[in-house]
Amino acid sequence: LVGTGVTISGASLVCPSNANGIFNIVTSPVGLDSGIILTSGQANTVGTAIGANGAYTSFATNSNSAPGDADLNSISSSTTNDACVLEFDFIPSGDTIKFDYVFGSEEYNGPTGNFNCSINDIFGFFISGPGIVGKQNIALIPGTTVPVGVSTVNDGVGASPGNPCYTNTNGNGPYTQYYINNANGLVLTYTGFTTMFTAIKAVTPCTTYHLKLAIADASDFIYDSGVFLKAG
Repeated sequence: LVGTGVTISGASLVCPSNANGIFNIVTSPVGLDSGIILTSGQANTVGTAIGANGAYTSFATNSNSAPGDADLNSISSSTTNDACVLEFDFIPSGDTIKFDYVFGSEEYNGPTGNFNCSINDIFGFFISGPGIVGKQNIALIPGTTVPVGVSTVNDGVGASPGNPCYTNTNGNGPYTQYYINNANGLVLTYTGFTTMFTAIKAVTPCTTYHLKLAIADASDFIYDSGVFLKAG
C-alpha cells in the first residue's frame, strides 16, 4: 500500500485470516492493477467459500462471526459485524497523502437480491494526528462529507425519500454516477462496485500520523463487501 516518501511503523491487522489478501489484476474493470483487499467475508475463493475473484453469478456471502468496529458504527446507519481492520503509524516526507480505492458489494441490486437502500455495509479510512481533531474519515463522496457505502453509492433501484439512500446522503439520494453495474459478466463476484475514488489529506511533513482502514458488514454477518486498495 505504501509508496515512496512515507515511513510506516506499528502495523496491526485485526481481521479474520480469510477476509484479507493481496490482489493482482490481469483483466478487470476495477481500474487497479494490484494492492490489498479487505473484506467483510471471504477475500479469495476457496471451494464453496466464494471470495471477490469469481463469476457474477456466484454468491459471496460468508459469516466470520467476528465483531464489528466502533468507528464504523459511528458512520453507519447500523451496528457493524465481521470487521476487518488494518492500521499503522506513518511519517510523510511531503505535505499530502493519498491513495486510490474501489468498493464492491454483494448487497447491491443483482441476482441475489437488492439491499441498496436497506443494508448499508460500510468502510472508512480514519486518519488522526497533528492538525486533525479526533479521527477523520477520508473515504468520502467527492466534494461532500458523505461516507462511501452501499446506501450512498448504488444504481438507485429501490431508493425513495426517507430511506437510508436519502438519509445517509443528507437528502440527496444515492450517487449513481459513481456506480458500476457488474451484470455484464465482468470477472468480479460482487454484483456492483464503485468507480475508483481517491482518499486525500493534507498533512504536516515529518510528523507522525495514524491511519486506520476498516470495513464491515452492517446489521448482519452475510452478503460480503470488499475494498480494493491500490499498491504504491
